[in-house]
Amino acid sequence: MNGRRFDTLTRSLAQHLPRRRVLRSAAAVGATLGVATVSHKSGRAQTESSIGLPCVPCYCEGDQCDCCLIGITGGGVVRTADGDANLILFATQLADDAPQEAAGFVRWLDPVRDGGLTLESVGPIAYDWPEGEEQLRNVRGIMAVNGAGEQPFHLEVFDAGPDLLGQDTARLTVGDAVGGGSSGFAYEAAGTVVGGDIQLLSSVAPVTQGG
Repeated sequence: MNGRRFDTLTRSLAQHLPRRRVLRSAAAVGATLGVATVSHKSGRAQTESSIGLPCVPCYCEGDQCDCCLIGITGGGVVRTADGDANLILFATQLADDAPQEAAGFVRWLDPVRDGGLTLESVGPIAYDWPEGEEQLRNVRGIMAVNGAGEQPFHLEVFDAGPDLLGQDTARLTVGDAVGGGSSGFAYEAAGTVVGGDIQLLSSVAPVTQGG
């Protein structure tokens, strides 16, 4: 996949960003994004506020660089041992002065397990990666199970790179499978992303800046 091509998800999330800005140094900088707070029950935007987005230099030409988000996006069909599941993912790191460290969402649809499961993140998420791991990312938080009971989750995704389609992987653990809890619900599935792509935002999403 061409690193400059936004997939459909990234386009829809980035379309509200203002015009692109050009950086003139290699230092990380911040951008501002207007975010609507969405009610989980109604799905309707309720309020709007601005948050800071840190970004890193990317697509440099000489001393001029675009500014790319620090995060990950994508999804598609994940081929697990029990069958195909569908993943949608977006996560981005927020600035130090933001009320939370990261923002985003995860949706995992498994039509096979337990008669069909819809697992969707609710509330804040955590986004991180192991030191020295350039392509491995972790997203953690709380998921609603079929729109009801909420359980902790951990999603681990690996972006093999733009020239290695079909080699990205995803592993999702939910409920008691995360930390040995006793809620009675445990889910774990892992596999290769055979339809779709996992992409680091630093390779596909230059930030734009208003003016």
